[in-house]
Amino acid sequence: MAHNLNETNGKISFASTQRAWHGLGQIVDSAMTSKQAIELAGLDYQVIKTPMLAKVRGAGKVVVPDHFATVRKDTNEVLGVVGRRYEIIQNQDAFVFFDAIVGQGQAIFETAGALGNGNKTFITAKMPSYVRITGTDDITEMYVVLTNTHDGSGSVIAAVTGIRIVCENTMRIALKNTVNKVAIRHTTNAERNLAQAHKLLGISNDYITKMNEAFNSLALKKITDAKAKQLIENLFYSEKNDSTRIKNIRESVLESYYSGIGQEKVVGTAFGLLNGITHYTSHVKEYKDADTKFENLLMDGASAKITDKAFELLLAM
Repeated sequence: MAHNLNETNGKISFASTQRAWHGLGQIVDSAMTSKQAIELAGLDYQVIKTPMLAKVRGAGKVVVPDHFATVRKDTNEVLGVVGRRYEIIQNQDAFVFFDAIVGQGQAIFETAGALGNGNKTFITAKMPSYVRITGTDDITEMYVVLTNTHDGSGSVIAAVTGIRIVCENTMRIALKNTVNKVAIRHTTNAERNLAQAHKLLGISNDYITKMNEAFNSLALKKITDAKAKQLIENLFYSEKNDSTRIKNIRESVLESYYSGIGQEKVVGTAFGLLNGITHYTSHVKEYKDADTKFENLLMDGASAKITDKAFELLLAM
């Protein structure tokens, strides 16, 4: 199954406000509260950690030191093998992350589900605010996603993305196309760190409002071709300033500015130039591999620094 959604007692562990491509799960007419999402998506199961035993010939069952099995209580399925320091984060407790952003009991959840035998879960919430650029059809809805594992395969991931998660494939895509993300290890402070993760991500309705104001300010700032070219030259600089390589990069950035996706309505503005630069770094520039691209764009890499610098310079104009 490409979707890899969990099925328990004939129920698909997925709930959504829209019918997904796979046509499965529970579909509701409006955004869900955390209680509704947990129940409809079948996430209301508990996971426990129990010592691992090994069957040894002549000695019977013996405890395997520092190794534990994570077990789903409602089905008694073993989800994975973890170490002594591993702390379980129950599905219900993961929702405290969203409560810290928008408050308890608000209907913001768009999708929720479990994968495999319940060893992985995901939650997608749409923030009440969105970014809309004046004079364009450019509307960016802000989704906040959280993925959790119960098998020791990874951290809890909280991220901002433009993609609604409806299956395993879309979860992979969403986590590769994040605006920002935080990874929280399953250790003693996991729940406390999860409750504070929104601060690390810098997400809140106030944040979205400020971003909206900043982007619209850029959309109203006119910029000449000469200034656009000069700023690109300043951003994409090397000691060998006249090298063929650096000239080609600058030409590619300019091409992204004039002809990138959706640029026809914003060329000649500071917002259009910022879009052109990010189009180049995200879609035109070649990277060694997907991990290198992620590091460059999202983890304070060279491309991220260029975008941040461009944003600062354009706002200051």
